[in-house]
Amino acid sequence: MLGGLGVKGPNWFADPRGLVWLVLKPFGVDRPAPTAGGPLGLPWSEWFAGPSVAMCTLILMAVWTTSGTFMLIFLAALQDVPRELEEAAALDGANRRQLLRHVTLPALRPVLFLVLTLGLISTWQVFDQIYVMGRGAPGNTTLTPAYLSYSAGFDNADYGRPVPSTRSA
Repeated sequence: MLGGLGVKGPNWFADPRGLVWLVLKPFGVDRPAPTAGGPLGLPWSEWFAGPSVAMCTLILMAVWTTSGTFMLIFLAALQDVPRELEEAAALDGANRRQLLRHVTLPALRPVLFLVLTLGLISTWQVFDQIYVMGRGAPGNTTLTPAYLSYSAGFDNADYGRPVPSTRSA
């Protein structure tokens, strides 16, 4: 499958190109030459490249490891939806889609907020997968805030930066 996308050889994890350019290459769309002027000093072609193959692998691994926990949370919340509300909506003529939209999803709103919050926090805390699978390689395409903090502290001996003084002398 990766060979069909243009990823060569057994070293597919080390391909730093973005997944969007890999998918578009068989259709004749090549990655444009990098030009300055994008946000944070990166060219626009890098912003639209999407995640690298390595980052997509890490994303799939994170989804695989957390989906079971989140499904258990949703299952517990679904069992807590009042059956009387569903029966009343069904008696009023609501179909399955209307029942989901107007009864079930509003009842799951607090749990959905919890799962989204936990997922967002866990994406910022990914460290061990990055450390074991390449330490930011290929081409620093798999860096996360947690790994950057570790790298600044332990690789560069930059444990903390002094806060600039705001008082005038």
